[in-house]
Amino acid sequence: MDIIKELSDNQTILLLMPGIEYNKIVLETIKTLSDKRVCYVTLNKTYGALKELFKKNKIKTDNILFVDAITRSLKEAKDIPKECYFVSPTSISDAFAALHTIIQQEYDYLVFDSLTNLFSYKETEGVEDLIFVLLNKIRETKTKAVFYALNEQEKFIPRCCMYVEKTIVIEK
Repeated sequence: MDIIKELSDNQTILLLMPGIEYNKIVLETIKTLSDKRVCYVTLNKTYGALKELFKKNKIKTDNILFVDAITRSLKEAKDIPKECYFVSPTSISDAFAALHTIIQQEYDYLVFDSLTNLFSYKETEGVEDLIFVLLNKIRETKTKAVFYALNEQEKFIPRCCMYVEKTIVIEK
């Protein structure tokens, strides 16, 4: 899959992938996009874990702003680095409000990791509303967005797919 080509044709993409391929797809995608300005929203791994994973795989993070919704659920975020915003997973609505502000800063790409995790924080209808509003905010900018979801979450797939311009199903 050529993520740059897909994003040149579509502003918003949903990558549905099997859990076994998840880390591989995340690394391939961010490696391809990291030479441009990227806002990486994580509801899956902490900022520290992602930085370490990217470093281990020789992926530069100089152009990446991280929005971390995990760290504060595990510990108090101290010494906040300039390339990261820590938001609370218990207040997803507040996190999305902060994300709306961040999007206005003209990022080339937004990577949302992941819709599967988002559904664990809120009821389905609430998640749908947040996704819908976020996608409309993205459409007001030139930012291209990639959303991740596990295809094992079959009950959420049809709902997620209807909001993005293209859905790409990645097989094992």
